[in-house]
Amino acid sequence: AALLAAVLMLASTAATPRPVSEPVEPGDVLQIEVYAGGEKQSEFSVTVSADRTIVCPLIGLVDVDSTGTLGIGSKLRALLARDYYVDPQVLISVKEHSGKIYVLGEVKHPGIYLLSDGPTLLSACALAGGFSDFAAPQHAKIVRTEDGKVKFISVDLMKARRGKTEDV
Repeated sequence: AALLAAVLMLASTAATPRPVSEPVEPGDVLQIEVYAGGEKQSEFSVTVSADRTIVCPLIGLVDVDSTGTLGIGSKLRALLARDYYVDPQVLISVKEHSGKIYVLGEVKHPGIYLLSDGPTLLSACALAGGFSDFAAPQHAKIVRTEDGKVKFISVDLMKARRGKTEDV
């Protein structure tokens, strides 16, 4: 019986969900819920500005730096507890991630671009001003990080432009 109780206790502690902090970037839309006194006091969405700030009801402008959703929640909780609520709870989730891509190489305007839709490789190159005179579009590469590993995808953009292969 003691062994069964120990196994059940281990199973219940292993299954306890822990809060996860999501990274927050400029352009992300955050969903924020504030609870106090056992009831939801407010719920709103905000977009993280380019200078990493958000505007919240009652509080105003808040710097969100790079602490992630848990850090932002702690900061908002402290600010709300100072003047407005007794022991508030703040839940934050990333409702929508900004569509940020890096376009590098032989394009006319390499840089970081914010997008609302998932672009194709050709449309990303077009956003960056098109190919330079030294570009080799038949040897384009997409670099992604998946499960902590860097993955390279080779794409022939000349064939994609003619519709003979997929524009990834």
